[in-house]
Amino acid sequence: MTNKLFNLVSPKLLMLGMTMAALITPTPILAQSQKTVTGIVLDENGEPLMGATVKVPGTSHGTVTDLDGHFSVSVPTNVKQVNISYLGYKVSSAKVGTGNISIRLIPDNKSINEVVVVGYGTQKKANLTGSVASVSSKEISSIPVANTAALLQGRLPGVTLTSNGGQAGADSPEIRIRGVGTFGNNNPMLLIDGVEAPIGQLAELAPGDIDNISVLKDAASAAIYGVRAANGVILVTTKRGGETAPSINYNGSYSIQSATVKPHYVNSYEWAKMYNESNNTQTYTQEMLDKLRDGSDPDHFANTDWWDALFRTAPMTQHSLSVSGGSKNAHYMMSIGYLKQDGIMEHTGYERFNFRSNSDAQFGRFKIGLNLSGSKENITANGGMGGDNGLMRSLTWFTRPTVPVMYSNGHYGNQDGSDISFSKFKNPIEAMSQVHNKQNGWRFDGNVYGEVDLIKGLKFRSSLAYKLYIYNASWYNKRSRKYNAEGNLIYKSDENSLTANHKIDYGYLNENILTYNQRFGLHHVNVLLGHSIQENHDGSINGSKQGFATDNLYQLDSGTRNPQSWGNATEYSLQSFFGRVGYNYDDRYMVEFNIRHDGSSRMPKSHRYATFPSISGGWVITNEKFFPENKVMNYLKLRASWGKLGNQEIGDYAYEPTMAANYNYYFGNTSSIGMAENMVANSDIRWETTTMTDIGLDAAFWGSRISLTFDYFNKMTSDILMQLSMPTTFLGTLAAPTQNAGKVRNRGIELSANYQDHAGDFTWQVGGSMSTVQNKIIDNHGIDNISGNTINREGNPIGSYYGLRAIGIYRTEEDLKRTNSKGEIIKPNGLDPQLGDIMYDDVNDDGKIDDGDRVIIGNPFPKLTYSINAALTWRHLDFSMLWQGVSGVDRFNWEQATITNGGNMTTRWLDRWSTDNPNGSMPRLGNNFNERYSTFWLDNASYLRLKNVELGYTFDMPLLRQAGIRQARIYLQATNLLTLTSLENKDPEKASGDMRGDIHPNTKSISFGVNINF
Repeated sequence: MTNKLFNLVSPKLLMLGMTMAALITPTPILAQSQKTVTGIVLDENGEPLMGATVKVPGTSHGTVTDLDGHFSVSVPTNVKQVNISYLGYKVSSAKVGTGNISIRLIPDNKSINEVVVVGYGTQKKANLTGSVASVSSKEISSIPVANTAALLQGRLPGVTLTSNGGQAGADSPEIRIRGVGTFGNNNPMLLIDGVEAPIGQLAELAPGDIDNISVLKDAASAAIYGVRAANGVILVTTKRGGETAPSINYNGSYSIQSATVKPHYVNSYEWAKMYNESNNTQTYTQEMLDKLRDGSDPDHFANTDWWDALFRTAPMTQHSLSVSGGSKNAHYMMSIGYLKQDGIMEHTGYERFNFRSNSDAQFGRFKIGLNLSGSKENITANGGMGGDNGLMRSLTWFTRPTVPVMYSNGHYGNQDGSDISFSKFKNPIEAMSQVHNKQNGWRFDGNVYGEVDLIKGLKFRSSLAYKLYIYNASWYNKRSRKYNAEGNLIYKSDENSLTANHKIDYGYLNENILTYNQRFGLHHVNVLLGHSIQENHDGSINGSKQGFATDNLYQLDSGTRNPQSWGNATEYSLQSFFGRVGYNYDDRYMVEFNIRHDGSSRMPKSHRYATFPSISGGWVITNEKFFPENKVMNYLKLRASWGKLGNQEIGDYAYEPTMAANYNYYFGNTSSIGMAENMVANSDIRWETTTMTDIGLDAAFWGSRISLTFDYFNKMTSDILMQLSMPTTFLGTLAAPTQNAGKVRNRGIELSANYQDHAGDFTWQVGGSMSTVQNKIIDNHGIDNISGNTINREGNPIGSYYGLRAIGIYRTEEDLKRTNSKGEIIKPNGLDPQLGDIMYDDVNDDGKIDDGDRVIIGNPFPKLTYSINAALTWRHLDFSMLWQGVSGVDRFNWEQATITNGGNMTTRWLDRWSTDNPNGSMPRLGNNFNERYSTFWLDNASYLRLKNVELGYTFDMPLLRQAGIRQARIYLQATNLLTLTSLENKDPEKASGDMRGDIHPNTKSISFGVNINF
């Protein structure tokens, strides 16, 4: 099969370069007595390397490996070894023996010659003057995940990912680069093959299609993107074909998923005793308690684990197939993929189909290319997560273990044998059966471009990209019937309804770029000039109806009552002029200047355009003549940069007065709906601007076995847009105007290090990274912006936790007599304290505990994020692992202290205060003031997680090659397998805004996969 595929491409085109390298003019060595050396060259995974150079030491004689990595070369009989080299790998040598040689090359991923993707081009890492982090396809392509964004976690210093839950189809993590710089949208800019995309599209990319992901972290590297770069830039480059015979690659995996953490809830017997205690009643009599204990009446007195009822172990399968190749003048890569994920929550799931095609062709001085990609996704989610009607809120607040999921008569459980009303109970399994939800999304991206080489070093490129996204969703709520264990109807609702949503987003981007890249002796100059224009449109149409004849009709036309419709549309445009000038002298001194002049429709005409410059420089000290040659330090470069970035993610019409149609006008006794302004406009707003300084160092030691990168950054965002509170005397019912008022600073350090080496058949690598970010509000006009249990206050981080300071539990009569400075007994919520209650600090010394005593009690941002990675290969075996962790971060681990409606209680409540247990770690039950947000419920959420571990084996057997298989690899892989943390019953990796545990739990998985290359 291999030979047939090879013949599809002209051998003359495919092997031209190889033949030229092999047919070098013979040297006197060929006249000596010769022997033939044969062998195979493999990469670190045991995959054959085509085009690797095999040379005889001290001569120009050699050859290159063929399609299957094999080589044959004649050498003098006295030659003891041959040298093998390949781009991206360390030069290796192999002893010449009597048998076939097998050489496995060692990656040189940390080499200073590594090429990384930057804005509108690529650069050697050695020539970078900005701060850029990157991850290659080899590091992520074999990790089975439903969300590709998750692959970045722990791999790039300065990039922090926080999970928003593992719900199938809705698991996009929060991505932050070097902190949070504004009070609004902090998402980084995402570009896929140079075209801007919404950050959520990163989740939909097939990992096997990705060639490289680069993150531009400082102003020097990101200023070329101007007003969109304040939150950092993520550049994704997909794979393209090369000058090779067609290569077909299949990746497939099967995964088993489960929740990372299962809370430990008390059983129904303990819960019923807690209910009696909390409400000071005997709702559950001794006879009922006995039935709960012995399980003799499961319809009325069950022992239900609602977590087990709602969650499950679920499979996930992934398949991808790609073909790539080309000739000297044309290249192609095409891929298709399929993902099927059953959610770990019942009645949830995600399905995705995707394709990609990248092709280009060269015609003399002209080159044209076409990139096409698309996807279709189907999401199943019969119910939301948070809020009083959400599934997670039902689990924690409104279920109880005394009620069964279903009675023996087949009806859903809604009450137990007590007199507690069924209205205080919500069955999440029943709720999901009452909803029919359908969500579909279609995405298409196209980009056509042309290039022309005008003169030597001067190139012009023009491109046109178009993006389209269509989303359709419908939510149907069925009629509701509730029955008791005896089959009697206890609740009836004939109301059913359907809500439908249709959304469409589309836009185009045209870029025209002129580049000049030339070397003059020791001088290397590169210049870039560009212009771009883009428009984006999005709109949404919604409709709803009630009164459907049956619960099997899911179209609006089937409804008979209360028709409603609503919708909206927005659009914006952006025009930009940008440029870059870089100068490199003798690979010792480097300087680069970037500038972008942006104009956006999101700004008023008076401030529509703004300019964002940056300047950076580098000094390679080890290339200086005065630097002594030594075996310890091989490379040392100092970097420094300064620049300004903008943020246009501020909404579309902040400077225009918007209208609302929800006002009533009266003409006599008749009212009519009219329109009126609903906000005060500010036509003088201007850009939010981020100014950043970065000082960095890159170093390599002991033959580049050890590499190190260090950065210090100071990032100041000013003129942050915010709504300042104003007296209603001036505003009436109008919303306050948006103003440039805030200033936020982020500063910190980043450090990454890597060590790699080999001995015989063993190769190994170990590395790590760490970063710190100190977030601080510098200017907020002296106003405390309080939102629920968080606050934005000058001198503190954005979104600081705001609550009461708990100083213990009332345990003695002496505690109850605690007074303020005036001798007044301190009363929580104006009431006398009782033994077992939480004791709060009377901050304002007024003798009562209320909102006036709230203070900043915690930081939502980790003080330190870090990762540790390691890899080992031995012959055909490979092993790798990645640990990721955070330290110095707080999260709320709140639970109710009263059992009014129900709600499952974790086992930590077994150690609650009582007269028999006065030293219990938890407060008494029954006082809702013990539920106030305070330091009592705030826990240290530091953790260290085994993010990924993988063991693989690569087959290299003649039998496989006879079947046309170049290489086959199987692997066993796990994600989120182990977590080390002091937090109980909760996953420490969760969003800071999840105060009540409303977010879907995260998932861990164990996968078996195979990779076959034909």
